[in-house]
Amino acid sequence: MDSREPAAIRLIERLEDEAYSDSIMLGHQNAGHIGVSINAFDGTESDIKNLTGKHPAVVGIDTLSLFGYEGQFEDTVKVVKQLHKEGVIITLSSHMPNFSLGGKDFYDYSANILDGDCAARILPGGDLNTKYRRFLDVIADFARKCIDVAGDRIPMIFRPFHECNGSWFWWGTSSVSDADYVKLFRYTIDYLEDECGIRSFVYAYSPNGFFTDQKDIMKRYPGDEYVDIVGIDLYHDRPEEGDGFFEKAASSLEVLESFCEDRGKIPAWSEIGLRTLDSGDLGYFEGLAPDGNRITDWFTRILQMLQGSEAGIRIAYLLFWANFSDTQFWIPYARGDFRHEMCDDFVKFCNSGSIKLAGE
Repeated sequence: MDSREPAAIRLIERLEDEAYSDSIMLGHQNAGHIGVSINAFDGTESDIKNLTGKHPAVVGIDTLSLFGYEGQFEDTVKVVKQLHKEGVIITLSSHMPNFSLGGKDFYDYSANILDGDCAARILPGGDLNTKYRRFLDVIADFARKCIDVAGDRIPMIFRPFHECNGSWFWWGTSSVSDADYVKLFRYTIDYLEDECGIRSFVYAYSPNGFFTDQKDIMKRYPGDEYVDIVGIDLYHDRPEEGDGFFEKAASSLEVLESFCEDRGKIPAWSEIGLRTLDSGDLGYFEGLAPDGNRITDWFTRILQMLQGSEAGIRIAYLLFWANFSDTQFWIPYARGDFRHEMCDDFVKFCNSGSIKLAGE
């Protein structure tokens, strides 16, 4: 029997219902406290709310916000409480620092070469296990403080060690063995539940796409008992007409849906976005370009692809990455006299009847 709190069970049931509905919940990373058009950073505004009148149905927060990088701990607790009041589901990712001596941030895997495998060192018996447990204790404290008006803990989707089949994070394939990755994922959940008493989390595992068959998902899969949601992190990089992205994305979702159907898991597009990866007069653009985007009806095309297959419409939610600045944003926005050239297409996407915002 699942020993999690009733609110977490209800969240799983809600996500399951969404997966079998004819709609998809819209998500946006950091939407409640980081944005380009917002003036309040307390969860009451978001770039999507300023365009549509409603928050996204799902908002992502990262543990970076608990350690002063994308916010402050107590402020983030207030943001979560406010978003929850407005009917938003919270998903918590974790760009963890490299805990090895000499390690810096989540992209720094040099310490693994200099000082040994970071995963092995932070697991029980490793010399950095205490350091890792202190990190997890902060996450547990955050979960305890995120309570609703009735005093119950707010359930969240916890998504650690994402894009594990890539090589850009210290927990990736070039730095951590498959076996140690599975051990680390399982240990993290066991510690939070058994040692910290956190029973309000729903767990997501999200390798990077594309997927060609279920082996791409299974290679580092932590096991059915440790996973509720299986996601795909997949961006449309350097988009061009006829580059095959939409077709390959649709095929990847078919693999994902089949995997989830076989194992009784909830499918999600856990990170998505158009990623220009180009430069202009204003500088380097990672997400949407401020203007001159090559596919200005991109949101319409994503929707058509999702609506065109059972696998596409079966994902519970899709989460766009954050609007950090006017040169690094994944959702179009309007501010003052400026209205991004893709705003109308995005609003049409939201109003399609297939996309759900908060409270819908």
